[in-house]
Amino acid sequence: MTSSKLQYTIQAQSGQARAGVISLNGVEVKTPVFMPVGTKATIKGLFLDMIRNPDYLGELETMNLMLANTFHLYLRPGEDLVYQAGGVQKMMNWPGLVLTDSGGFQVFSLGLNKSGTGAMNKKGPMVSIKEDGIKFKSPIDGSTHFMSPESCVDIQSKLGSDIMMMLDVCSPGGSDDRTYKKHMDMTHRWAKRQFEYYNQKSQDIRGVLFPIVQGGTNFDLRQESLDFLMPFAMDGIAVGGVSVGESREQVQSITKFCGERLPTHVPRYLMGIGDWETIRYAILSGFDMFDCVMPTRLGRHGMAYTNDGYVHLSNTRFRNDHTPLWAEAKNNLSRTYTKAYIHHLLREKEALGGSILSLHNIFFLHEKVSDLREDIIHGRV
Repeated sequence: MTSSKLQYTIQAQSGQARAGVISLNGVEVKTPVFMPVGTKATIKGLFLDMIRNPDYLGELETMNLMLANTFHLYLRPGEDLVYQAGGVQKMMNWPGLVLTDSGGFQVFSLGLNKSGTGAMNKKGPMVSIKEDGIKFKSPIDGSTHFMSPESCVDIQSKLGSDIMMMLDVCSPGGSDDRTYKKHMDMTHRWAKRQFEYYNQKSQDIRGVLFPIVQGGTNFDLRQESLDFLMPFAMDGIAVGGVSVGESREQVQSITKFCGERLPTHVPRYLMGIGDWETIRYAILSGFDMFDCVMPTRLGRHGMAYTNDGYVHLSNTRFRNDHTPLWAEAKNNLSRTYTKAYIHHLLREKEALGGSILSLHNIFFLHEKVSDLREDIIHGRV
């Protein structure tokens, strides 16, 4: 059963797919759900009101869950300042829930250069992972920092996180089984430390803590990780290491394998997935929560989500295309702005073009996920 803080109710199920509701800290979130990413306490180029504004949402329900990143907020402005502001929600004027990624993936990314080996600066390696935690150099000013499993809980607590993620060790895609196991085993040891520490302080902490399943593309390791972390999945569980260089086929096979074996009484979070085809596959495999920077990153670079994939609206073929971004959309924004107008904004390097596309892409996934939720409820899948 879940803790008294988080309640998860399954309203309908069709095959492995579930439609449910997360209730936490006075807020309800319908699942499955795609979480927009506000890495540094902002969704780049948008007011947070925009993703809740009925004038933009049209027929869609409001969004109540977004992601922020512990690593970036720890470095700047710092967890103490966020705490003084009343938590990240109050600081950024967000009435919904916030999930904070632990920063493990960002540290992993910081520790790699383009060849996939350890990144270096003039004073040595950027990242050093040891049993007691992670030592890393700030990409902002080169200062040295240390994050332990325990301090990761403290930082997220000061940020005011509603759903905290454990500090894990993420393996690069294409690693060998020895590396996958080494990182998985360390993730497990850190999980034990973090949950023991969290349980000692949970009465004074706003949020809940999710474990993260690792093991790379090795199914035996994934099963071992699932078995080890099951006792810690009191409020939810995440699957990591599925968007770090694996092929689509590998991602889907891991998704299906884990979806058939994860605990059924809690929300299941597939981390870092932002394309509709994979999200749909994951929902049908039993996952409930998703996040990715892709919708806004692609939007800022002039790319729009469509039913047929991505299109780049700076392409000259859209210069005279006065049709809406998405004529059949339930949200007002996507059926109001035309491709020709967005093309004009992009060619003139007007920031509004990227903002409209970022919002369209978020709404595209929100609408697709919401429609599939209705299909699950009415037995259409």
